[in-house]
Amino acid sequence: MRAGTVTYRQTLAGVLAVLSDVDPYGLEPGSPEGAPSNEYEMEAVDLVRILLKAGAVTTHDVEAVWMRWFSESLVLRLGPLRMAQLIDRLNGLVNDAR
Repeated sequence: MRAGTVTYRQTLAGVLAVLSDVDPYGLEPGSPEGAPSNEYEMEAVDLVRILLKAGAVTTHDVEAVWMRWFSESLVLRLGPLRMAQLIDRLNGLVNDAR
């Protein structure tokens, strides 16, 4: 899916919103005292590519993206339950777009 399409842009906005809401590092993206609202955009772009190509992301997919950008396990940072909730929310974005 091309980066300029409506589906891509909507999915990117959704993934960015989910990552900002989960905010694994407590950066408070978009808040007056926090990081910029697009703080997790690079990770979101990678996740959108997977979501739109495969139709879903797995824990392994998200871990690979997180290791690429942060050299750290997101499962260890969030814990298994919060990670499963994150995966469900991300996959829900694709189901909502269809």
